[in-house]
Amino acid sequence: MALDQQSTPLIARLQRAQFRLAATALLVMMMGTVIDVFFRYAFNMPLRISYDLVESMLVIYVFHGMAGAFLKRRNIVIDIVDAMVDPRVVQALIVMADIVSVLCLAIFAYAMIRPGLQAFDYGDHKLELGLPLYVLWIFAFAGICGTILCAVAALIGHLRARNGIIS
Repeated sequence: MALDQQSTPLIARLQRAQFRLAATALLVMMMGTVIDVFFRYAFNMPLRISYDLVESMLVIYVFHGMAGAFLKRRNIVIDIVDAMVDPRVVQALIVMADIVSVLCLAIFAYAMIRPGLQAFDYGDHKLELGLPLYVLWIFAFAGICGTILCAVAALIGHLRARNGIIS
């Protein structure tokens, strides 16, 4: 049984919503770039907001796109040790890796708070778009919080499956 099926429907819906938001951001990035290049070479009129648009969408894409990797445990894995040790040791290493992942994401989220608040206090804006920077920090923080929830759900799902408590 896949971990995303073991997780609560709310977490699975959160991950799908984040995935859709990331996919939309990727689509906007691609279309902004294509339109910019087309207008630049066809009419010698580049899309002035393309740099800010791509940069802003990249924030949304990255922070919302990684939730699925954590929920479905699709992180990069180096399994050199797996064949040499007992399966119980492998399971313990997986649990430790999940715990370290959650802790690192939490530290990362904590480190994002001050710069986000400073962006709000200073009133910084994107140069061409005019978008307040704190809006991007809100998207980034919401994305990392959703990713933390997905990582915790993956850890709990793994522990339940390991202990035979599949619900």
